[in-house]
Amino acid sequence: MDDADDLFSYTRHRNDDPDTSVEAAQSVSPRIRDLQQKVLRFARERPDGFTDRDLEAHFQNSGSTYRTRRSELTEAGYIRDSGERRTYGENGTGRRHIIWLITLDGLKATTGEAA
Repeated sequence: MDDADDLFSYTRHRNDDPDTSVEAAQSVSPRIRDLQQKVLRFARERPDGFTDRDLEAHFQNSGSTYRTRRSELTEAGYIRDSGERRTYGENGTGRRHIIWLITLDGLKATTGEAA
């Protein structure tokens, strides 16, 4: 296993959870890690940044699945708020959205380098 695999290898259960909860968390974890990696690759391909709306359009999913993965990656330091906002809607009157950028650690994670 290389360092990039380690970035997403965390448990999704508490130490005192019943064995059924542990098994359920373990069955979901590989998919979660896979989705995080997809979001990180998406971010790498957008050096000018992206919004959650862009993320949803790319993955054709308007639910929170990919936004949640982006949030996890943000918390881990692989994606960051650029400080800029993009407004969608007619004549710029719609809601403002954060423009997210991949970090240096995020770039390293997509190439398998140690952070």
